[in-house]
Amino acid sequence: MLTPDDAAFITSAVEGLALPLYGGLDQGFTNAHRHYDDHGMVGNGYTKGRTDLTRDHARRHLEQQEDLEGWMLAKSASGRILLRNEMLTIRVLHAAPFDMVPPPGRNKARISYYSNPAVDLFGVQSSNLLAVWLSPAQEGGQISVRIVRPIGDWKPGRTPKFDLDFELPRESEAFEGWEFIPDDAGIALPFEFDEDIREEGEGSGA
Repeated sequence: MLTPDDAAFITSAVEGLALPLYGGLDQGFTNAHRHYDDHGMVGNGYTKGRTDLTRDHARRHLEQQEDLEGWMLAKSASGRILLRNEMLTIRVLHAAPFDMVPPPGRNKARISYYSNPAVDLFGVQSSNLLAVWLSPAQEGGQISVRIVRPIGDWKPGRTPKFDLDFELPRESEAFEGWEFIPDDAGIALPFEFDEDIREEGEGSGA
């Protein structure tokens, strides 16, 4: 189980990503939906395309940033977004329709990524994290990003396995004064995430 110091290390490391990541996703979401709407491509059949185009615009935005606060965007032929900061990694995924945090699926590499090593063996500094983004629940709303440290495999519809879970604040000032409360389920942070929000999209994330 993570300690409050472990959680503080991770939140400190991801703090600098809040502005560029939200900036890229906001811009990408606007551009993608404008494109699909302008061309009359509406309905459930275009949901995945909107998600993919949002991600591509967000990736391009991150590529154009001169400073990501120690983070670097890994090269990817698939267009996926993977960020590295020394031994820390963050994979940016789209929220799953019903699970919120997408399960790893059958891909062995993703299953390995989700299976974080025990903190007492390698330290929290080598964590593999997920940044799960959720589209606005209603028109005029904002994208939210949830930072999760997975600790194992789970099947679609089953309870996700993680020991750290918090919504990434948009403003750096919001990181001040956080209180980390460890319990049997892991580290709880004083920010709520609406578990009732559901969104259409691909089950394996983006």
